[in-house]
Amino acid sequence: MALPSLNDTPKYELKIPSTGKKIKFRPYLVKEEKILLIAAESKDKDQMLGAIVDTIKSCVQGNLNVNDLTTFDLEYLFIQMRAKSVGENASLNIKCQSCEEDNEYHMNLEDIRCNVKRKDNVIKLTDDISVEMRYPSYSKLNNVDDEKEVGLSVLMSCMEAVLTEDERIVIADESKESVEKFIESMTRDQFKKVSDFLSDIPKVEYDIDFDCTKCGEHSHYELRGIQDFF
Repeated sequence: MALPSLNDTPKYELKIPSTGKKIKFRPYLVKEEKILLIAAESKDKDQMLGAIVDTIKSCVQGNLNVNDLTTFDLEYLFIQMRAKSVGENASLNIKCQSCEEDNEYHMNLEDIRCNVKRKDNVIKLTDDISVEMRYPSYSKLNNVDDEKEVGLSVLMSCMEAVLTEDERIVIADESKESVEKFIESMTRDQFKKVSDFLSDIPKVEYDIDFDCTKCGEHSHYELRGIQDFF
């Protein structure tokens, strides 16, 4: 007789920050936690990211293409999943910015928010040509090896389609060379309009303020990005 499977039913619901779509998930289990711990001990960014992606794939119910998630989607989902899996309270040892004494800081993971300001994602370049934009997926950002290509690659991944009076041209259906040529044909002002879309990509963030238990000096830290919350 086979042993029963435990805790495989989704128990919680949340909204994906970038889309507002609701998903259901279960807490991660011992098998996922072991992989996460190994990744955390490695201090390797790619291994940590891979462990997080695999955990989300395992714990989310339904059809969710993890590769389409933005970086801030991924961070937010993992933090909320961690809160439901091992508890919402987390203790951090943070050095005083003055004397470098370790201070224990307690935070509630459920207090962490990702505020996404809804804005018009269609940028008008000329009277009859516009660009439809989107936030870049984490997979697009993570697959760029050449640092010189990062800016252009990120910009290209943010472009969903080019809109004319007669048609909607999907960027994914065009060659890289064709898209690069289109970008290079922009004036400085047009390029700025498009690239400004990247200037306020939402972030999962948390501000920490405390007075040192040793010297009494006030310290301020900003937690940003998945490594800070891992």
